[in-house]
Amino acid sequence: MGRPIKPRTVCSDIERTFVPEGGKPERVIRLTVEEYETIRLIDYAGLSQLACADMMEVARTTVQAIYESARFKIADAFINQKTIVVKGGHYALCNHGAGVRHCLKNEKNRGNDANA
Repeated sequence: MGRPIKPRTVCSDIERTFVPEGGKPERVIRLTVEEYETIRLIDYAGLSQLACADMMEVARTTVQAIYESARFKIADAFINQKTIVVKGGHYALCNHGAGVRHCLKNEKNRGNDANA
């Protein structure tokens, strides 16, 4: 029996659907909330995989696997005009209660504190 999956901490319980122009609704890619979170933190917020792993409270290798899976799914959706549905996964919400901006602000402040 394998180890139980540790919930990945995310800052937002988001459910979204992205439909390409001319895409067919029956062609759907499912992106988990934690896959969305890794894309948001690494590609959008510009964090390293290590910083992302720290925020999600998992190992860097776990973030790397989640990130690679998410990137492949997004590329498949772009190339093959598939709808992306962000929903589900194995995650827990962070305890900041102030949402995504608070989490990113804290991450940026942690980096500034290390330089002081």
